[in-house]
Amino acid sequence: MTHLRWGALAVLLGFALGCSSEPAPSNSTDAGPSDTGSVTDTGPVDAGPADAGPSRCGSETPDVSAIRRTEGLVVGRDGTLYYSQANAVGRLRPGMEPEARWAVLPGSTGTVWGMVIDPSRSRLYVGSPSAGRIFAVTLEDTPTVTTYVPSAGQPNGLTLGPDGALYYSDFGGNQVYRVPPDGMRAAVTTSAIAQANGVAFGPDGNLYVCSYGAGTVLRLTLTDGAETARAVAVRGVGSPDGIAFDSMGRMLITDNGMGRLLRADADGSNVMTLRSGISSAASLDFGVGALRCSDLFIASGGAMVRYEYDGMGATVPWQN
Repeated sequence: MTHLRWGALAVLLGFALGCSSEPAPSNSTDAGPSDTGSVTDTGPVDAGPADAGPSRCGSETPDVSAIRRTEGLVVGRDGTLYYSQANAVGRLRPGMEPEARWAVLPGSTGTVWGMVIDPSRSRLYVGSPSAGRIFAVTLEDTPTVTTYVPSAGQPNGLTLGPDGALYYSDFGGNQVYRVPPDGMRAAVTTSAIAQANGVAFGPDGNLYVCSYGAGTVLRLTLTDGAETARAVAVRGVGSPDGIAFDSMGRMLITDNGMGRLLRADADGSNVMTLRSGISSAASLDFGVGALRCSDLFIASGGAMVRYEYDGMGATVPWQN
């Protein structure tokens, strides 16, 4: 009994010391420079902050048909879905009703196009082509909105690289840019990409860029954040807008002009239509957290779409 009592005391003491030494989470609203396959779980999922905890798969299948006129969306690791609205960003938390104006953007920013979460800094980046800026939005119930990239051209697709930097396409400037945590923007591309749109890093580590104007998806090899090689990954995909990868390395591409969800093998072959009739199909992201990891959410000029996919998404920085 003596050994059991001392053992219990040691466990409690170790737990207390561990808790007291854990750094407090950052709630900084400073948007300036800063140094800084999913596992299926059928048990309960805590719907905590979007930047806390490992990604898991739940069972919730939210009705998103009431969410309309969207261009950008991203799903946080707890299953919170963030989506674009006119001059605002909406939020749909697991088990809750949509909040269409969760974050109101300054001025006449129009509809946000691309967005991505930076979990290490507890913020959401959103691109406004009409304002020519990228905003940083804190992940709080009452968010703070600040300008992150003041002269961004026409920011369209946004993604987070494995290096922790923000990558985005400039639709009007036909280029892709990298913005590291120190805020020093630099061009990734060495030549023009006709109406650069959706961007995503593939499981192979390359950066894939939708060329809306050429109807292709390009594969860029990067060295230290700059392009060193380029190849056409997929041809003949209409007006490609959004791109994501599944856990098998296959590409999911939205054809904005014809309202289609397409899939191509990792080598760009076997392009097939998975779904049609999606008005102005745009950004897309897989569910995670409280949501089913096999559900694919698609932004639309009409009603947002939840598509039941036959697989799961590839690992991405903002969900892990």
